[in-house]
Order: sequence, then structure tokens, then C-alpha cells
Amino acid sequence: MPDIQAAPQTAAQRANLALVLHWQATYNDQVARMVGDCYAPDAHVQFTGGEARGHEQFLKVENAVVAGCPGRRMRVDRVLFSGDDTAVVEAVVLDSARPDYFSPFCAILVIRDGRIVQDRTYLDPANWPGIERAAEFVTPGGLGA
Repeated sequence: MPDIQAAPQTAAQRANLALVLHWQATYNDQVARMVGDCYAPDAHVQFTGGEARGHEQFLKVENAVVAGCPGRRMRVDRVLFSGDDTAVVEAVVLDSARPDYFSPFCAILVIRDGRIVQDRTYLDPANWPGIERAAEFVTPGGLGA
């Protein structure tokens, strides 16, 4: 995995970078832990084409995506900071079953008290492995609606 480009300037930004690294690791291997550890209980997750509110709905979405693409992986390439409460993440989703596959995305994460309270992820739903399995759990709308 290449080094992540990030230049945190404050203690809060360093803590946010640690959260982003934990988000990546748990996204790849322990989706329930990712939701519980990284997101506030009332987090609002918006992405291109849909949204989820709170742990229960978001976990249903994530479990369905993983069922549709068990080899999905996130690779964070760059993290930019806006103040002490926002991390802008440039990343790609990969699929271990298809070594040449990648789909870039950008997530704007608002962080409070060490957890993500708002996640605005800009992705291409037509090129996101497993997302079709999550359709029944997603609230329509989201970004770009």
C-alpha cells in the first residue's frame, strides 16, 4: 500500500488522521466495527444516489455491499484538512477478485468527539462493487439528487 499523503498541523488533525486510518482498516476487514468505532450513533452518511442515517441503517447498507463484493477494499491516498473538524479523503475502492479494478472516490468527513458525524462521499454508483445489493436499505436521494 502506498504511503498516504497527509500533513496534519494540529493535535486535532493528527487525531482525525488516526481516525481515517482506522476507518480504512476496519472498512477492509470489520465493517461492523467500522460503523461502531468510526461513526457517531446519529451519523448522516450521504453518497451519490442515496443516504443512510444512524448505525442501524448504515450497517445494513454496508453489510449488503460486502455481501455483493466480499473482496472490496479501500485505499486512502490523500487526506486534506479543513480546520480541526473536517477531513477530505481522496481514495479508491478496489476488489481483490479483480486485480485491475479500481474506482476513485472522495469523502468529506466531519468529525466531532473522535467520530464521523457527517460523511459526504462522492462516488460513481455504476462503478461501485456490491452497491446494487444495498438498494433496499438506502434512503433515496443523497448527493446529486
